[in-house]
Amino acid sequence: MSKLPRSTILLPVFVPAAAIMLLLVIGTAINPDAAGELFSKVLAFTTDTFGWFYMLAVAIFLMFIIALAFSPYGSIKLGPDHAEAEYKFLEWFAMLFSAGYGIALLFYGVAEPVLHFASPPLSTPQTIEAAKEAMQIAYFHWGFHIWAIYGVVGLSLAYFSFRHGLPLSVRSTLYPLNAISINR
Repeated sequence: MSKLPRSTILLPVFVPAAAIMLLLVIGTAINPDAAGELFSKVLAFTTDTFGWFYMLAVAIFLMFIIALAFSPYGSIKLGPDHAEAEYKFLEWFAMLFSAGYGIALLFYGVAEPVLHFASPPLSTPQTIEAAKEAMQIAYFHWGFHIWAIYGVVGLSLAYFSFRHGLPLSVRSTLYPLNAISINR
């Protein structure tokens, strides 16, 4: 009889997260109106309180990615030093671009601006101001800023996975913090 592969699920992380998700699903199924009201209040509190932080973080990500690209760190290979690129630059760029914008063009490309035009966060619906606001939101969501977020997350995953052989998981990006705590 062959052995089953060992699970990579970390139970101390999975069990509390699964329990919270299960409670949210059950609570929402039991009383959807109260859950909707609660979620709306939490969303309003979060955006009103931390919206500035989100905008600042995204701007810092964009500046960081640009600085990283033009610094000496921008030439670090995402694999062993002797590795050759598997794809040419244009092929690689086409894959990233099509994966990132595939959903935008097929679904959100029209739906998001129309949604924000019909129900804008700040201006009167279906006015010139609403159209301008809708396009600003769409450009923010699908412009350079979103690519900066993708870039920071993608580069950190790729670096620790392909350069250091760690699992392709967000937890691998925290590896340096784990190494520091082990060396103390």
